[in-house]
Amino acid sequence: MSSQPSSIKPPIWILALGAGLGPFAVTLVAPAIPALRDDLSAGPNIAQLVLTTLLISIALGQLIAGPLSDRFGRRPLFIFGSLAYAVGGIGASLSHSVTTIIIFRVLQGLGAAASIAMSRSIVLDSYDRDGAARAMSSIIAMMAVIPVLGTSLGGVLTELIGWRGAFLVLACTGGILFFCVHTKIKETHTTRKQTSIKSIILGYSELLRSSHFLAAALTTAFQTGVFFALMGFIAYSFARMNIGPAEFGFWMGTTSLGYVLGNLLNKRLLKIYSIESITFYGSIASILNLALMWGCYNLDPSNPVSLALPMFLVGISNGVIIANSIILASSSIPYLRGSATGLVGALQM
Repeated sequence: MSSQPSSIKPPIWILALGAGLGPFAVTLVAPAIPALRDDLSAGPNIAQLVLTTLLISIALGQLIAGPLSDRFGRRPLFIFGSLAYAVGGIGASLSHSVTTIIIFRVLQGLGAAASIAMSRSIVLDSYDRDGAARAMSSIIAMMAVIPVLGTSLGGVLTELIGWRGAFLVLACTGGILFFCVHTKIKETHTTRKQTSIKSIILGYSELLRSSHFLAAALTTAFQTGVFFALMGFIAYSFARMNIGPAEFGFWMGTTSLGYVLGNLLNKRLLKIYSIESITFYGSIASILNLALMWGCYNLDPSNPVSLALPMFLVGISNGVIIANSIILASSSIPYLRGSATGLVGALQM
């Protein structure tokens, strides 16, 4: 690990692309699942494994990629991740069975895991702690458009060229990232450490005994959980209001808008307040926003604004929490940055 931040700052947009590979692989393929299922005569549960195995691979892959980057450097793992992602996309697009697709999705998930972990590790190597939080906010703000873009593009591709088109676009995305990392990203981790299975286990054991790491990592995990729990039940709540698909998409967009604004706000707040204070008060705001959602919905259950306004506020509070808590967790033990980045990412998934 470099003791001082690198003087050469990496292009933020490349790190955002690397960090966004996971969400893009989910949202782009999700609209294609029914067509894939029908074309390959697969059952609904088997077809859903195309998404589930990817998420599991991303979670477990970060546990491997983080410590390996402490041994071999960030750039080689980043290059491997983008290449594996591209190969996984090509293989899945050429597959003629769900089983083969799942195998290539595992490879794609491992590639996404390496890219996500390296994006975060490079940020930590390149900036001091507050600067890393500001850079992470920029990355997350850029990533916030991916779910909307991926879902819309996935639906269009499925209509025009079928389900294989989604996997081909993922392959192209991995190829573009491979080229960008190869030509634009310099190595930021100059001090190597020996890595073995024993040292990896000991490193994770030390992290899990650190109250600073656990507090920040669990904050990241729980706040991410709030977001996905929200996504899980909100569609049914709007359906009970007889909200149509077009209007539903509009109201759902308030959360993403709040998330982008929250990350932009966080960059400004970091110039005034400490990263710990922002994270703490942002967490209190998140609790109050969820209580507001419960209260508004019970007062006027037929009004979509009663859900949309709190959703917008939850997005803002998440925006001022998640980037900061990721940086706090990943920098809690400096010589275990790679392992910490992998573990916090796995907990988040």
